[in-house]
Amino acid sequence: MSESKESSVLFNLKELMNLEEERIEAEEDAVEAKKSAERDRIAAEERTRLEEEERVRREEEAARLAEEARLRELDDAKKRADEEERLRIQFEAEEKRRLAEQAQLLEQQQAAAREVAKTRKGIHPGLVGGVTLLLLGGIAGGYFGVVAPYLAQQEEAAELAQQAANDRAAEAERAAEAARDQEAATRVANRARQQAEAAAQRIQDEEQARADAVAAAEAAREAARNTRTRRRRRGGGGGGGGGGAPSRSVDLSSLDGL
Repeated sequence: MSESKESSVLFNLKELMNLEEERIEAEEDAVEAKKSAERDRIAAEERTRLEEEERVRREEEAARLAEEARLRELDDAKKRADEEERLRIQFEAEEKRRLAEQAQLLEQQQAAAREVAKTRKGIHPGLVGGVTLLLLGGIAGGYFGVVAPYLAQQEEAAELAQQAANDRAAEAERAAEAARDQEAATRVANRARQQAEAAAQRIQDEEQARADAVAAAEAAREAARNTRTRRRRRGGGGGGGGGGAPSRSVDLSSLDGL
């Protein structure tokens, strides 16, 4: 009778040791599953970080190219305005020189006319004065009728060109500013979206890890129940043989009640 009781105690002890070993294995599997999920999460965050850095780099490159185009436009407009101003000044200087030459020629002609009037008493001095006035009138009419309107037209064209250049520069500045604002808003929105996606992914990974751990523990318990069922069906034979030590150390503190 005592031998049968001892055999039953040994069988129960082996069952408990097997269950404890299966529980440890299930816990280790759950820990490994959690580590694998954490590694996947870290890899996903690294991919997201690299993609964000690449997107920011592309946006900064686009902003740099837009700024360079704006500066080139401003420089071209300034060069055009400077060239127009140089041509205007050159034309005015040329006109002043030509008018000075004409005035000098007129003065020489007047002096020659006076000399002729002195040598030829028959010519009335009023005639000389009339000719002089006529020449002066022709020169003045040429200046105010042709030269002055042309100079005014050139100056107005230069002012219009400068205004157009300033308008283009202001429009380019506004476009660049709008592009920078849009890029900043896009970065903020993308960062918020990525943070939300990362948080959702972490929650999903944690839930999946818990589900995997629960499934592993349930599978271990099911395997243990199947093992106990098979052993009970065999009638508990071989209870005294002691079939070898377990492959890992087992905490037997739960067996103190025996």
